[in-house]
Amino acid sequence: MSILKSENHLHLYGCLTAECLFKESFDRAKKYGSRFQWFLSEYKKATGIDIHPESWWSKSDGYEIFKRHFICGAVSRFEVFQAKFNLLIALFPPTPDDLKLAEIVFATQSAQGGYKEYRTFLPHYLPGHERSLYLKNLIDCARSFESSTYHPRIAISFSRQDGEAWDSYQFLLEFLANHQDIKPWITGIDFCGNERGHPPSAKKNLFSKIMSDRKGGVHNLDILYHVGEMWDDISLHSAARWCIEAADMDVRRLGHALALGMDPESLKGRKIYEPLKETNSHLNWLRLRQNELSEHGYTTKDQEWLLQYIEFNTHKDMVTWHYDDELVWQTRHFQNAALNIIKSKNPVIETCPTSNIRIGALGKPSFHPLKRFLDHGLNITISTDDPGIFDISLEAEEQLVKSHFAVSEEQLIQAEKLSASLFLPLSK
Repeated sequence: MSILKSENHLHLYGCLTAECLFKESFDRAKKYGSRFQWFLSEYKKATGIDIHPESWWSKSDGYEIFKRHFICGAVSRFEVFQAKFNLLIALFPPTPDDLKLAEIVFATQSAQGGYKEYRTFLPHYLPGHERSLYLKNLIDCARSFESSTYHPRIAISFSRQDGEAWDSYQFLLEFLANHQDIKPWITGIDFCGNERGHPPSAKKNLFSKIMSDRKGGVHNLDILYHVGEMWDDISLHSAARWCIEAADMDVRRLGHALALGMDPESLKGRKIYEPLKETNSHLNWLRLRQNELSEHGYTTKDQEWLLQYIEFNTHKDMVTWHYDDELVWQTRHFQNAALNIIKSKNPVIETCPTSNIRIGALGKPSFHPLKRFLDHGLNITISTDDPGIFDISLEAEEQLVKSHFAVSEEQLIQAEKLSASLFLPLSK
């Protein structure tokens, strides 16, 4: 019998299964023709593949063809994953009168039971009153599926663009003030999507405002922050630091946080070109936290080595991080200190192993940080992230972590208890 039932890292749209999406695809592709053409165009840009959707609906093996285009079943670049996700965005534009996707997801997952937190973006293209009606209808839909065994909740995903994020927060405050009865059903503010160019430090003022309002009783929302998931343009050192910076700002839950503990061996032989500005931010941070880092084994001698490495590998406004044996070792050494600092701040690390292996640039389970997180005594939960696109279940995720990370039943029980404890059952 499976231990895991609850998930606190799910994206609502990513929960729609391939089978359900396929059943809806023909009619919705006709209804939303221009959006569907956008999906086809973006898919080709990301993959180089021309999709001929008529083959989905006319050939005897059409469903199998469709699944090859939609399901992300192997290691892929994030851009390929996004191109697949775009089909959901194209065919299910959020509107107040069309909650078909949500109804299907809630109905399907209600049979699984557990506490489930679904993240979804607000439709900014809608006028304010329609946006409010959409969110109200979405929560009412979730409420209609609440039972003694199934507890769906909603987290609102914000853009990482500062101006839009502030606008979203103001909208959400007004919505909560006007809908006190459904206020408990919204559990968090999520920041997801591409991290590139968006360090947590840029959100300091917004996070401070959110936390101040929480302490003042305006709301009871957690900040849910995807961080340390991408490092195409920053070093693992900087990406791990971003995780700590988020925790420094009272972010309770860190999404993925791979850079904190992934095996840097996974980058062996690669070169990452980091803007000098970001590298200098890291060096300044190291100087400010020198005593704390030294307490956790990352000494001034280690910092001197890093400074020399950076000086040698700086060209104009870029720093080349070439992951040879020495840099791999030095990165792992820095991560150990970072993991100890994170532990002292006690956040929840939301792990999504299959998602991380396939689109998190890890490539294979042995590079995933889950075991390292557990060895350092961190609080972790286990989720599927986007089970529809990945074609996985929470039960399969449980088997994965048992077989590849030697996660014990006791550790799984603790992860389940932690995930469930983030929410409370509410009356319908």
